[in-house]
Amino acid sequence: MVKKLLLIAVLLFVFITSTQAQDLSGKWRWNSNNGQVVYSLTLNHISKDRVTGVHCIQNFKRKIIECFTPEEEYTVTLVKITENIFKGSLLSGTGKEREMRDIQIQYLPLEDRIIFSLTTVPEEPFLIPVEAILQR
Repeated sequence: MVKKLLLIAVLLFVFITSTQAQDLSGKWRWNSNNGQVVYSLTLNHISKDRVTGVHCIQNFKRKIIECFTPEEEYTVTLVKITENIFKGSLLSGTGKEREMRDIQIQYLPLEDRIIFSLTTVPEEPFLIPVEAILQR
């Protein structure tokens, strides 16, 4: 009887862990403390190790909006480097003002959040937050 209960507990743990791990697909959102900046990512799994997506940044104080849709080009590309950690790039701006930035995303499956960070902090002002915790 004890062995059966232990087996059920192990199977339940494996099932719950596998259903929560690595699921980055969907729309993630962050609001600044003052409510003046909203940043979102819409991510899609291409394979178990590759993710693409688009970003949207709205700065109401500066009256700047930079939003892309999946029907346009992808602005976010990520590759899994270890369990729940993805590295890649984000393409920001339009026309001649486009900039490619290196990014990292850490997925927190139990909290259903991601920690987004630019891996190098830009010297000049940049629309995208240097670090943000996004929720679905």
